[in-house]
Amino acid sequence: MSDLQTALIAIGACVVAGVLAFNWWQERQFRRRAELAFDNEHADVLMPAKAPDAEAAPDARIEPRLEGGTLPESAPRAAPRRPSAALPIDPVIDYVVEIELAEPAPVAELHPQLNALAANWGKPVLAAGYDAEAGGWQAGGAGNKDYAQLRFAVQMANRAGCIEQEKLTTFRTAVEKWAQEQAAIAVKSLDAGLAHAMAVQLDRFCADVDIAVGVNVVTRNGGPFAGTKIRALAQAAGMKLESDGVFYLRNESGQPVYTLDNHEPMPFMPEQITTLTTNGVTFLLDVPRVAEGLAAFEAMLATARSFASTLDGTLVDDNKAPLSDEAIEKIRRQLTGILAKMEAGQIAAGGARALRLFS
Repeated sequence: MSDLQTALIAIGACVVAGVLAFNWWQERQFRRRAELAFDNEHADVLMPAKAPDAEAAPDARIEPRLEGGTLPESAPRAAPRRPSAALPIDPVIDYVVEIELAEPAPVAELHPQLNALAANWGKPVLAAGYDAEAGGWQAGGAGNKDYAQLRFAVQMANRAGCIEQEKLTTFRTAVEKWAQEQAAIAVKSLDAGLAHAMAVQLDRFCADVDIAVGVNVVTRNGGPFAGTKIRALAQAAGMKLESDGVFYLRNESGQPVYTLDNHEPMPFMPEQITTLTTNGVTFLLDVPRVAEGLAAFEAMLATARSFASTLDGTLVDDNKAPLSDEAIEKIRRQLTGILAKMEAGQIAAGGARALRLFS
């Protein structure tokens, strides 16, 4: 082997090692930020502790009930969550710029400008002020107070994708400009390039777990289902028809558990459902946005089986193949894996973080 060949092999090995090291470093940084954000012992006044998401339900199998309805009584239920007036800033999924001022200023002075700046970005812009009297951050600057410590943030990823590095730089520059006008003592933020690398990692993780589980009920002998029967069965199962022509089963906090849609293009509009007929309906579970995903799947499956029994239909998958017990068990295993992966990634399905990311 010549010296040139030896040198080329050595260079190639260095390149491969460099790529592997960079990928490892990116993953480590992402996980480090998640750990810091959720470390209960972390007492940094700029990073106050947050209430953790509700614990995930055990992965115990819940037997389907053919009468259909809401979540089975044996399934644990999450405590109702009060809707917040403003979203809290989350450093794991938001790009945050922190400001310390010599003289307090209102959050409302800059927040509208940043909203206008990011109007076409498809990413929420958040603001918060530190209230020394209350001993915590006030999302959106509640109470119209002036604050000496301010935080402005833009969400780094959602279902539309991750934010571009150029936008992160533009956002930071706008906050820095305002801070200079206020004679700020300090302005802190993550480097835009590093933040974008985090956003890419976050978006990739979300793409890997962003799945929906669908169960179709179709006619067995070609006779169509009547819209009035579908509506009666849906209402008996605790579902309500909403303005988009889809039936929703919602939990105590108003979040969808699963939906029922027409398998054909025509939605279930209230003014047309009395005369509508269809050859099938589709139950759908948006996995990342639903807490207690296994219990929700079992409840949805039970309702679908009840529909099939009452309407003389049959359960099929998206390829119109009969949904066998083996296929259902495979769905359970895949669902269990997805939920475990989200939990391990500090983005519990149905939690506040997941609801923001998968929107």
